[in-house]
Order: sequence, then C-alpha cells, then structure tokens
Amino acid sequence: MRSRHIDYWSRGGPTSTDNGVLLCSHHHHLIHKELWTIQTRNGTPWYIPPLHLDPHQKPRQNHYFRL
Repeated sequence: MRSRHIDYWSRGGPTSTDNGVLLCSHHHHLIHKELWTIQTRNGTPWYIPPLHLDPHQKPRQNHYFRL
C-alpha cells in the first residue's frame, strides 16, 4: 500500500491524514497516469474518473472493501 495526497502537497495541499488515502501501487500510478481525482465526503474517499473515461465524471467508491 502507498499513501497518496488527495490535494497534491506540491500544489499547497496539507500533509495530514485528512488529506491522504491508501492505494496499492497499481492504483496509485493509475490515478496519476489517467488523471483521476479524489474527493472526500464525510471522511470517505470518492474517485472521479477523467473525462475520457466518463464524460459525466460520476464519483465512484470502492465497494469491494467495506468496514
């Protein structure tokens, strides 16, 4: 697992647990390569695909892993 800043640290995002998500290496690189964005709602990450994958950019969650 790798941690990733939701708001890029290099663009002024804070370094805190509220601004981070854990991703496997594959998905960490996919987020960068495909230009996905991440938002949090009530502390839960939502993943927004880029326009070329979803013109509506519908936010998605990982439903495989649940608490």
